[in-house]
Amino acid sequence: MKELYDIIIIGAGPAGLNAGMNITKAGLNVSVLIVDKTVPWDKPIPCAEGVGKLGFHGAVKLKPSWIRQEIYKAKFHSPDGSFVTYHDRHGGYIINRALMQQDMMVELTTGGVESILNKKVKHISTPNKGIREVFFDDGEKTSAKVIIDASGPIGGFGKTENISVKPIDLEPSYFAVVENISLENDCIHIYAGKKIAPGGYAWVFPRGENSANIGIVLGRDAVKQVNLRTVLEDFIAGNFPDAKILQRYAGTIPCDYKKVPIAIPGLIKAGDSASTVNPISRAGISEALLCGAMAGTAALRMLQAKSTRETRTICKEYQDEWYRKKGNRHHKLAKLKRSLAMIPDEDYNRGTQTLLSIPREELTLSKIFTVSLKRFPRLVWAMRHLV
Repeated sequence: MKELYDIIIIGAGPAGLNAGMNITKAGLNVSVLIVDKTVPWDKPIPCAEGVGKLGFHGAVKLKPSWIRQEIYKAKFHSPDGSFVTYHDRHGGYIINRALMQQDMMVELTTGGVESILNKKVKHISTPNKGIREVFFDDGEKTSAKVIIDASGPIGGFGKTENISVKPIDLEPSYFAVVENISLENDCIHIYAGKKIAPGGYAWVFPRGENSANIGIVLGRDAVKQVNLRTVLEDFIAGNFPDAKILQRYAGTIPCDYKKVPIAIPGLIKAGDSASTVNPISRAGISEALLCGAMAGTAALRMLQAKSTRETRTICKEYQDEWYRKKGNRHHKLAKLKRSLAMIPDEDYNRGTQTLLSIPREELTLSKIFTVSLKRFPRLVWAMRHLV
């Protein structure tokens, strides 16, 4: 490990890795270190691994080996057990995120990026003459001209500065990989209801060979009301009594969306560190990849900046670009999420029954919203945030 790098990336998840990919793609002579507290493909990753094709292809160059399943349908289950099937003409994937991250890291290190794994960053200093020191929990330290913080939702780096630190709305989730389960491999399942997952939803994503990723995310306000592991195990037992649980893991999803700075001179937040998760779907892989690529570009621009004023302009342009591409929409969705949590299960049950009467070829997302808005006043009130 050197004493000084041009760029240090903290976190080897989708955001950090794609930041590195974008930096190396530029072909400039810069020194880059990527560091992670774990080996981010060595153990199962607490992630549902679902992505939409459009967003994923727009954010990263896909390798076919990353695909577990191609998805073309989604079944939305209402609290009373009825469901409506939505056919997506674009489709999505269930990916092998661990393999994706390993492949991206190999490409980075082959391209000259230095990597250190199983090493935890403890603290980042404020800048001194344009240089920030990075301190590790084993007592070692290094420094960088620019740092990309892609460490996840609870890293907390930059807490003494005017930058996003830790989201308030951290939602708990609990996952299980199960086998001995019969599913259509091109279909995901979403379950709603206050008894199933108050403030959130349950999902069932196929992984092939009679296995699936089954999980539950709860709204923050419901955390103290239930035991998340018990909720998930009861859900699996009630819906898939023959399923065998192979692995369980917990996760945290940052759904907060306050408009706070995500870049300051020498420090750029990306991915979950910048709360880039979609607040409704809780999807975050494609968003993190996109934000990471943007962060890599911004970091290179900071290295080339001739003044503090120019650097501050780069920070603003990075943030403005994120809000233009995703952030403004996410800000509205965060407000919508709070309103949807207030809607009783009966409205979802009646809505499903209404949608079942619509022919499959006419069941578009716009049709779903139109029917819902016409028939259910409480949904109209919730949807006001999208206007």
